[in-house]
Amino acid sequence: APEFHKWHVRQSLHAMGAATARDLAAYLSFPRFSLNDRRKALASMLEAGEVVRVEVGGPAGVLAGEWFALREDMPALRGDGPGEPGSLASGTTLVCPFDSFLWHRQRIMDLFGFDYKIEVYVPAAKRRYGYYCLPILHQGRLIGRLDAKNSRQEGRLLVPAVQFEKGCGGGGGVGRKGSDGLARGAESDEALEGLGRALRSLADFVGAREIDVGRVYPAKFTEEVRRKARAARQA
Repeated sequence: APEFHKWHVRQSLHAMGAATARDLAAYLSFPRFSLNDRRKALASMLEAGEVVRVEVGGPAGVLAGEWFALREDMPALRGDGPGEPGSLASGTTLVCPFDSFLWHRQRIMDLFGFDYKIEVYVPAAKRRYGYYCLPILHQGRLIGRLDAKNSRQEGRLLVPAVQFEKGCGGGGGVGRKGSDGLARGAESDEALEGLGRALRSLADFVGAREIDVGRVYPAKFTEEVRRKARAARQA
């Protein structure tokens, strides 16, 4: 049993990169084992040097509490691996609401400054972002979210709303603290092009021929988002 407990902690830490004891208790929730057994496994791995304590930064600075990571994962977490293409976060994708990345709302809030709640169970009149809202992950940062719906009869992917974050967390960049989500320039172009490709990928997956983008916040990016979606379709 002790070896299984260590395996459980090892798998969870590797999947999350860095985690608190609270995170570990909520990840890989089956089969369950006691909090005391998890603490013993973590303590044993710390003593052996397999696990190390780390300092983790969020949008508001260094995060409180004890954070842990596997020693072998530290080069990747620092971004100083041996030139591996995947050693740093890259690309743009839409995240499924049921992805394990989004399981812990407070963790995502702490690390990215991104408050996410799936609204499929929220009455329509009380929804803020849409029935099946998808976070937009760009270069390792959550820069916004969009509502999407597949109209099978019309062969269209409907995107009623796209909303960029006001202060895309994770240390600034595409949308720095206090900005309206995207800063004009080369980096915003890259983000919008990535979003266009992500929408095209989703459209292909659901068998939609066209992409209809509705309102965009901030509104000044509306035409750019629509143009990037069209360009991705034609590519």
